[in-house]
Amino acid sequence: MRLFLKKRAPDQIEFGIIYGGIALVILGFGWLQPILSFAPECVFKVLTGIPCLTCGSTRSVVHLSHGDILSAFALNPLTAVCLVSAVLYLLISLMSAAFDLPRINFIFTDKEKNIMRVGVAILLLAQWIYLIILL
Repeated sequence: MRLFLKKRAPDQIEFGIIYGGIALVILGFGWLQPILSFAPECVFKVLTGIPCLTCGSTRSVVHLSHGDILSAFALNPLTAVCLVSAVLYLLISLMSAAFDLPRINFIFTDKEKNIMRVGVAILLLAQWIYLIILL
């Protein structure tokens, strides 16, 4: 893996602002709307009796949007980590764009990309096992 600093090109898309903006909208809905009252039941859990990979995400968003970080992580760790990471990425991207700072960039080899893919698959499986044990 190579790590280097790179100045942002004028026509470069700021994915941090896009992803972070989406995360803020999700958290805003979780805070403003009574999502839990009209959220449907998990069809997968109803049919199989075991929770799906995303079970608890809605409740996690609601708890996270109200500042209850520990409960959000307990309900669905992956959702909480993704939302918090997206908001942090938004802040870093805004700072970089506002002050014209260089961005940290990574270049991965093909082997490292494959290791990352396997790691994500293991992480998703661990999340599902956690939810099955918890719920």
